[in-house]
Parts: sequence; structure tokens; C-alpha cells
Amino acid sequence: MDTNMRGKVVVVTGATGGIGKEIARGVARLGGDVVVAARNHARGEAVRAELAAEDAGGEISTLPLDVSDLSSVRTFAAGINGRYQKLDVLVNNAGAWFTERRESPDGFELTFATNVLGPHLLTELLLDRLRAAPQGRVVNLISTITGKYDPTDLQYTRRKYSGYDAYAQSKQALTMLTVGLARRMSHSTVTANAAEPGFVRTGFNSNARGMQAAMIKMFSRMMAVTPAKGADCPLWAATAPELNGVTGKRLGDRKEKPLLFGDPEAIAELERICVELERAAA
Repeated sequence: MDTNMRGKVVVVTGATGGIGKEIARGVARLGGDVVVAARNHARGEAVRAELAAEDAGGEISTLPLDVSDLSSVRTFAAGINGRYQKLDVLVNNAGAWFTERRESPDGFELTFATNVLGPHLLTELLLDRLRAAPQGRVVNLISTITGKYDPTDLQYTRRKYSGYDAYAQSKQALTMLTVGLARRMSHSTVTANAAEPGFVRTGFNSNARGMQAAMIKMFSRMMAVTPAKGADCPLWAATAPELNGVTGKRLGDRKEKPLLFGDPEAIAELERICVELERAAA
């Protein structure tokens, strides 16, 4: 890419490894100022030092963030809002899946908290800074693994828990939130798109156990692409000038793909559920 990101501020969540780290690296190489959002402080500092050593011209900083913990999300957003007058790009990359049902610090099912509630709240808290940018962008990382969506049981309190299904549901929900945000921001300069990285060889599977996890690990060795390759489409979505004004799209392999899960009523219901849960945890 020959895009010039100098003077632009980009937040990348889950940027201490895998796809997120490569997105952060790509933005830094284009001259942008990168905020490495890191759950682990030491790893965040290590990535900051590594990217700063490449000396691409932009400022590299790190702030603590655990997207599964809504208190951490609020603290992180307050830090961004206090430090920057504008935010050009928010890349919601952090995600996870778990074999057993776990709960977040707020008592929510952990996959839903990490992949849906955290990104939703963070985006809402940073909207003023995104609006202040000439072309604010939100890029949500989704997956080809989608489905099993049940708005009456988003946290698997009634259904038998399946980590794989909970992950698929969370990525459908994140796609729906992306479309909803794009519609709500249609009269502003803020755009929102969902980007698929593909099947990528990362440490994403480290929290999972059992047969499904073993199968994913085996196929990862044979078929998965590198994190740098996986970062290509999300990085393009975050920086490409030709995407100025493009919003509400599902992107993969640097092209638009058929949009799924765009029902307005279902999206409005999900947004309402997210807001209610976030308020309950405040």
C-alpha cells in the first residue's frame, strides 16, 4: 500500500500478537500514529518498542485494555478521549473463543463479552472522536464462521454450551452491529465496515480444548495463512483512500462480499440488548 497515514490516529485492539499486531505494523509503516491496545502490559510495551524501532515516522503508544471487562473499556476510552482531539480509525480486532462456558468480570458469557459487548461499548464511547476526524472509520473483524444466533439466549444460559457455536453467534452479532452503526452514522463522515481476515495461523485457539480445537489446530498447520496475510484486508479497510465514504459493507480479499444479517429489526433488538447489559454493568 502507498497510502499516507501521517497525522492519523489509529487504535488497534488485541494488537500484541497475530493479526492485530500486523495491522498495527502496517499502519505504522504507512506513517500513522498507532495506539496498541493491550490486555497484557508487558506484551504491549514489547510491541510498542518493536514497532517504534522500525522508525516509520508515526508515534507508537500503548494503553491497557481488556475488551471483556467493561470497566477496562471505559477507562481505555477515557484515556483516548483525554489524549486525542480526533480518532481516525478504530480497529476492533480483539476476539476469543472458549471450549467451556466462562464469565467475564461483569458476569457475562465470556465470548459474547469479548467479541460483542466490548467492541460495541468501545465504539460508542469513541464516536465523538471518530466524528471529529475528517473521515473516521470503524473496522470490525468478523469471520466466515457465523450463525447459531439466538437473541433470546445470547449468553448460553439456556442452550447447551458450545464454544464453536458461541463464537459463530458472536461474529454474526458483530456483523449486525457493524451494519447498524453504518446506518446510524449515515449522515456523518464516520464509516463502519466488517472485514474478514480469512483462516489465519495465530494463537487464537489457545483458549480452546477438545476435538474441535484439535481439528482447528491441525487444519491451521496445513491451510492457514500467516498473520501478515490475514491482516491485509482489515488493513486495507482501515487505510485505503478508495474506501472513503464506503460504509456498511462486508469485505474480504480486498473486495466487497455479499452482506449477511442486515435485518433492521434484528439489529435494533441486538443494539438495545447491548446497551441494557452495558448499563447494568456500569
